[in-house]
Amino acid sequence: MKTLKRVALILALFLLATTPAFAANYNLKLAHVITPGTPIDVAANKFADLVKQRTNGDVEIKVFPAGQLGGERAIIEGVQLGTIEMSFTTTGAIGGFAPEFQVLDLPFLFPSYEAAYTYLDGEQGSKLLALLDRKGIHGLAFLENGWRNFTSSKRAIKSPADVAGQKIRVMESPMYMGLISTMGGSPTPMAYPELPNALLQKVIDGQENPSVNIYSAKMYESQPWMTRDQHTYNVMIAKVNKQVWNSLPVNYQKIIADAALEARDFQRKLNRECDAAFIAKLKEKGMQVHELTAAERQAFETALQPMYEKGKTIAGEGWVTAAVQFRKDWDAGKLKAQEAKYVADYAKITVPAKETMANFK
Repeated sequence: MKTLKRVALILALFLLATTPAFAANYNLKLAHVITPGTPIDVAANKFADLVKQRTNGDVEIKVFPAGQLGGERAIIEGVQLGTIEMSFTTTGAIGGFAPEFQVLDLPFLFPSYEAAYTYLDGEQGSKLLALLDRKGIHGLAFLENGWRNFTSSKRAIKSPADVAGQKIRVMESPMYMGLISTMGGSPTPMAYPELPNALLQKVIDGQENPSVNIYSAKMYESQPWMTRDQHTYNVMIAKVNKQVWNSLPVNYQKIIADAALEARDFQRKLNRECDAAFIAKLKEKGMQVHELTAAERQAFETALQPMYEKGKTIAGEGWVTAAVQFRKDWDAGKLKAQEAKYVADYAKITVPAKETMANFK
């Protein structure tokens, strides 16, 4: 009898040691296509940690980076269907689901980070996120992909004429396709995970992306030239399947929404601090990085001005008209208070820039 009791006690202790103290009631997948360790990936994991901590482990988010669950279009479709619960994706593929989002990719729309934040976190940004509801998706926040810049294997791009004749990879977006064709180039829509190999195999001549993506995807191996033209400020849209969202308790919805905003601000600051470091690393790898002069930048802005008219048929006339008015108001100084608040608020945010850059040798 004593032996049986001893065996039962040992078995009970073993089960206690190997059984988790709790199991999450909500297990969610969060997918994106960017390299692990980049600011967007660091923020995705911070977001997951915040949600897990604040729900006492009841909501657990597992991050799938680097296109593990597919390219951006496949990921968005997965969120729509519910096979993927959450995602961070750019405006590229989202145009196929809500074309109005492409207003954000009008060339040279935002003159600064603060201008972009003011628009995105304001009334127009909220209206854009609300449009996803009709597609079975709940929008949470706009994170930062960054300023997009050209690279090429054929020649340095210092003027719109240098784009002419080049086969340039773009996101699956009519706005970006129009941007390249307006300058005489040949736009080639392609999912991001396919891009590095396409560059190496010379299937395309060049592409355009933020510095973090250019470096983390090792595009310097095939692209000798980069132009820091910053033709668009590109976002990452945080979103969740609408049925999943509606199934969550109200207090968990608030926790997730608040955590998304906290991760947004954290990621924006981190991305900004890492941008110059990635540019420096690209130069170390032998890339020739050209900074546009004021006259060269004006030449690009002038050449791409027709995109504002074309954009009306892509994103909708009302959206483009409102975006143009926003820029006029910004330039007129009508939004100085918002600008000052972002400068002050973001100055208070501490981010692990050195630790993040240590992920990339």
